[in-house]
Amino acid sequence: MGFFNRIFGGREELPELDAANPVARRIEPLKPALENLARRVRDPLEVVPCTHGAFVFIGKPTKRFGAAWVQGEEVKNLRQFAEERNIPADRLGALVDDLRRLYEQEATRVPRYATTVAGRTVVVDASEELGRKVEEVLEQVASH
Repeated sequence: MGFFNRIFGGREELPELDAANPVARRIEPLKPALENLARRVRDPLEVVPCTHGAFVFIGKPTKRFGAAWVQGEEVKNLRQFAEERNIPADRLGALVDDLRRLYEQEATRVPRYATTVAGRTVVVDASEELGRKVEEVLEQVASH
């Protein structure tokens, strides 16, 4: 059912993220920043926990989407992330394309949960592998 919901835009029914789940413990310190983001953005949010924070897809990742990097209590959009790391504007487009491809390849295969952040339902992709790959893409672009 999830596959067809993604194609046709239906709402996927996801299990609730249990507080005892290690993924819930990983995003707990980021909750204030995620709440801030959830209040500012109306589009759907999909959180990918990473080793050093969390990457958030904003909107519809396979189509038109935005993104944010959450670390500690800070939230940075991709433009801010790129400016901090001196990533040229032309590489920013490539970064978005790389993230889209990664999402298309990986996100359909990872366990997904729903959690409530600032009164909104947010999707959490519970895969260390996806988080690691997102960080690799971000580091790869920052090092070029």
